Amino acid sequence: MIKALLALLLFFALPQAFADALNICYHYRCSRHASFELSAEERDWLAARLFQADTAQNEREAVADAVQALYFIAARDMPIWQDKGGNFHDGPAEGRMDCVDHSSNVTTFLRYLDSQGWLKFHHAAPPEWRAPHILDLHYTGVLHDTAANQDWAVDTWFKDFGEPPVVVPLSVWMTGYEPPAVPEPVKQASNSKEGSTP
Repeated sequence: MIKALLALLLFFALPQAFADALNICYHYRCSRHASFELSAEERDWLAARLFQADTAQNEREAVADAVQALYFIAARDMPIWQDKGGNFHDGPAEGRMDCVDHSSNVTTFLRYLDSQGWLKFHHAAPPEWRAPHILDLHYTGVLHDTAANQDWAVDTWFKDFGEPPVVVPLSVWMTGYEPPAVPEPVKQASNSKEGSTP
C-alpha cells in the first residue's frame, strides 16, 4: 500500500487538467481557508480505490487511503505538510492544524466521497466532539455504517501530516481513545565475552 501511495504522489506531481475543487482550513480553529483542485485522473484514482471495497471494513480502509490522498493533493497548494500530530509539536508552522481544522477537513473529504456516490456501505455524518476529562475537548470526522447502524471516528489529528487517519468505533473514541505509541526500535546489545553466542 505504501508503494501505491508513493506512486500516487509522483502521479499527483504531474501537470493535469482539473475536475473538482474542495475547500479546507488550517492554522488552528479554521482561521485560514483555502481551496485545492482535483484532476480528472486523481478523481478516477479515488473512485477506483473505493470501488475495490466489497465489505464495510474494506471500505473504511479505502476511505482512510482516500483521506490521506486528499491531504497530499491539498498540500500541493498550501503549507499543511508542516502539520505535526497533536497541538504541541507544530511550533509556529504556517500549515499547523488543530482538531477543529482536522475534523472540518475530514468531514469535507467524507462528504465529497459520499456526494460522488462512491460509498456503498457508509455515509458521511456530522463531526462529533468529546470532553472526557473536562478540558480535553477534541473533535473528529465521522463515517456512519448504514447496515450496522454504527458510527466510526475518522481522526487525522493524532499523527504527523501524511500518516493515514485513525479509524475506530466512535463509541471507543468517545472514551478518550488515543492510538498506541509506536515503540522505538530495540537495539540489540552486542556481547563481547569470548565464546558467547548471539
